[in-house]
Amino acid sequence: MAPTWTYPEFVEAARSDEGVVGLVLTGSRGRGVFVRPDSDWDARLVVRDESLAACQERFDTPHGSTVEVAVFSLSQFEQVVGELGSPNEWDRYSYVHAEVVLDKVDGRIAELVARKSVLPREAASEFAATALDGYINAYYRSAKNGGAGLFVEAHLDAVESISPFLAALFAMHQRVRPFNRYLRWELETFPLDGDLWAADAVLPRLERIAASGAIGEQQRLFRDVEAFARERGLGPVVDGWEPDVGFLRGV
Repeated sequence: MAPTWTYPEFVEAARSDEGVVGLVLTGSRGRGVFVRPDSDWDARLVVRDESLAACQERFDTPHGSTVEVAVFSLSQFEQVVGELGSPNEWDRYSYVHAEVVLDKVDGRIAELVARKSVLPREAASEFAATALDGYINAYYRSAKNGGAGLFVEAHLDAVESISPFLAALFAMHQRVRPFNRYLRWELETFPLDGDLWAADAVLPRLERIAASGAIGEQQRLFRDVEAFARERGLGPVVDGWEPDVGFLRGV
């Protein structure tokens, strides 16, 4: 049976276990935001490779536990930082603004967390290009379907365009797209460049697109994204959609 820890008990047990080399607190408690009395403690425990099985047996807890622990060997944790597009890429934001509670290997855990919490410059450019193309693709399908009178389909495509748009927008700032729960907080606390991407400017636009799929709103957003992408050297991605760029602009 998995242990039932209080968080202080868990930290003390991890601190005194020679197999443990690091502890990272993620989620709302790790960021110190949206914390409620019933918020869980989302912990990533890093252990010596040879101690993995023993530490998993001692510390691993199932989803829904008050202290929810995932155990990684140090080798696994290094891989989890991983390359863009790796199977664990979806989890990168977990480490953004996370708290390194224990680091018994001379700062190695903090270094790995810091590497995961940003997008390397070259990788960010590649990721931004891929996400931007995905956004344009979804928007193009929305515009074409709407023009063909397929309004439900167009609306669904419009909604689908939001996710790659956000991924591209943050990647163009060399940043990791936040989980939706933290999107407003991230934009307000760590603003992106330019008034267009402030929380009180961009979020209402996305809300309108999600609510109605309005083509005029999508056209205006595309024009702003295109201009910003060209400033960031991603003009070739947009130009790859010729001869339909004028159609996408709606002008």
